[in-house]
Amino acid sequence: MAGPLDAGTGVADVAISGAGPAGATLALLLGRAGLRVDLFDARHFPREKPCGEGILPAGVAVLERVGLRQAVGGRALRTVRYHGFGVVAESPFGPGAVALAQRRLRLDQVLLDAVRQTPGVRVFEDAEVDGVEQAQGRAVGLRVGSGIHRARLVVGADGLSSCVRRTLGLDAPPRGRRVGARMHFKLAGGRDLGDRLSIFVGRGYELYAAPLPDGELLLAGLADQESWAKGARRALRRWILDQPILRDALEGAEPLTGPAGRTGLVRTARAGWAPGAVLLGDAAASTDPLTAGGLAHALVTAERLAAAVPAYLAEGDAALARFDRERRRLLRPHDWLTRGLVALVRRPLLARATLHLMRAAPPLMRRLVAVAAGTSIQGPASVAASSIPALAISSATDQNAMLPQRAESP
Repeated sequence: MAGPLDAGTGVADVAISGAGPAGATLALLLGRAGLRVDLFDARHFPREKPCGEGILPAGVAVLERVGLRQAVGGRALRTVRYHGFGVVAESPFGPGAVALAQRRLRLDQVLLDAVRQTPGVRVFEDAEVDGVEQAQGRAVGLRVGSGIHRARLVVGADGLSSCVRRTLGLDAPPRGRRVGARMHFKLAGGRDLGDRLSIFVGRGYELYAAPLPDGELLLAGLADQESWAKGARRALRRWILDQPILRDALEGAEPLTGPAGRTGLVRTARAGWAPGAVLLGDAAASTDPLTAGGLAHALVTAERLAAAVPAYLAEGDAALARFDRERRRLLRPHDWLTRGLVALVRRPLLARATLHLMRAAPPLMRRLVAVAAGTSIQGPASVAASSIPALAISSATDQNAMLPQRAESP
């Protein structure tokens, strides 16, 4: 970790607000490219953050390319199975495609440890960004505490409530009133949901279950705000009892964490960049978590931005505009699919008919799952395939090491 904040250390090439998967991956790749990078986060790592904890194949491919796949570890998942209204439909992610389920604690820590080992990158924790410093209509740095940290490019990778997005005047109204909450369980007696991502669709809710290493399970619920009125724990318990397969799997399970969640899950900025600045990850756009794309999109778009930054430093804002257009093109099919599925699950009869159709037409379901998984997304040609030495992992238990949790209700 870098020393005390000091605004008098010159101008960095890139200043990044937010050290989650998007910001950390970008810092890692830019540092490896020889750039000077300052990375700021308001929290101290490792820290808990409500998350679906599933990395779809497009994101797993990025971890492979940066050399961190083995260090992240996790449970390999090869299929997704939908349960709803008496119908079950399942499909693989694609030929040879694998998703991962791993605690967010582990993913964040591996990425940030790799960043700390990268020359040219300074990491500042417990360093809350207050806003973007601007001069003559351009972003020229980040305001952190009483100092200004200047940089040739400012990146807002600071999540749904992005301070960078707000101070650049790029906020757009939130879409929808969906709320998500998650818990972790230790399963009893060898119970398991298999090597698959399971999504349970009910009347007014969806449950997302991802098997983790060491016999643990991540369970997340999604529903409109009104459905959580009597509390997250009570709502999750009611929905679990409504799904016999999930109810049986969780019989005798030990809750490891309390409900923690977020509201306002879908955000889109008015634009993904401004002169001298660019948004990344959820700060730029977030889709409904039903299709579990958040982590993969953070990794994919961070890799794309890393490939675009040298062009920006050479030619200016036109490179940011090209990156933003490419990002929208890459993510558009997933966004359309997600909007369609969210609309379907609000209509039980139509949802049941769609599940019947997917079960009866496996090629159709495989195509839809491939869109969600991003299996057709390739790495940018200008990103080198270099990697750092694999970080040592001594056991599955080490992969899944836990810290005390802070439970939050949505």
